[in-house]
This record gives sequence, structure tokens and C-alpha cells, in this order.
Amino acid sequence: MKYPRLTPWPFIDPDAPPEGYLKVGESLDHARSTHSPQLWHFFVYKQHLIIVIKEWLKGRNGKHGKYASSQYEYPIAGARWFVDTVGRFFLPPDHPNAVPRGAITIEEPVDGETLGVTRGAAYGGEFIPGYSFDNLNRIEHSTVLPEGAYCQMFEMGDPWLFQDGLFDLFKEIAQRHENGEF
Repeated sequence: MKYPRLTPWPFIDPDAPPEGYLKVGESLDHARSTHSPQLWHFFVYKQHLIIVIKEWLKGRNGKHGKYASSQYEYPIAGARWFVDTVGRFFLPPDHPNAVPRGAITIEEPVDGETLGVTRGAAYGGEFIPGYSFDNLNRIEHSTVLPEGAYCQMFEMGDPWLFQDGLFDLFKEIAQRHENGEF
């Protein structure tokens, strides 16, 4: 199915976010790192959740290194939707809200954008299963690669999500939004 494309959100520098961006958390992804954990930053701005990483890429063949960023954008209500949807994967198959047998993706509209949760065999790195939080209306984009042809898919391995606190961070962001903090 084809989804309408929204304009990519402007990249933000997590070390110096623009005025009005509220930092609501950060989380380390230990599994996909080759030399040190990847630090992801979570911001809220104008009813959107922005997840961004900024990494230093070493230069090769005498070239200078540079910073690279990747970024994902979702309606802030998507935080609760993500938490609740991941929970559906754990329901007994006969439960009316369970993910249908054989399905690996759930897609639903949330505040005007089509979001998804996908179960994947290597979303946490090689041989590490996990989930992706998808925005089917926004394309993959980074500061070093050309604009992608695919939707945004923020991939998280099970260890990062459930043992290293990322799922708890999503729950906290969802609760803070529901409490009217942003």
C-alpha cells in the first residue's frame, strides 16, 4: 500500500537543540555498536516525538571525519500507541486484541500519520530479534545518505528494548504526555 509522504523533519543537533525542543530522555544501544554504545536522544516538539542520533565518523584515506545524524519523527501520541502495540505481540493468540497469527506488522493511523510496529529477526543487530517503530508517511533520512526510498523504521533489539530500559523510556514519555507535561 502506498502512503502519502510528509516532508522530512529538519535535522536537529542533539547537543544544541533548537529553541522549544524539550529533551525527554536518552538511551544507549549496546548491541549495534562496534566501538562504543550508540546514544539516542528523545525530544518533544509541537506534539511530535523526535528520536535522533549524532555519531562521529572517522575519516579514511587521509580524509577528515565528520558527524552524521539519523532521525525519526512520530506524533507524540505514538509513544503510547507503540507501547500498547508491542504488548499485543505478547497476548495469547485467542485474545481479541492479539496480533493475528502469522502477522509481523501492525499498522494504524495515529494523529494523522500511519504508524507501524514490525517484529524482525535482526532488528537489534546480527541474530538479535527486535521490533521497529515505523512511520509509513515519513521517509528514512540521515545527514550522510541520500533521502531513502523506504519509510522510517526505528529498529530496536529485544535486549535494548526490554533489558536496557528503552521500553520503560517509551512508557515514561507516553505517561508524561498523558499527564499534560507536553
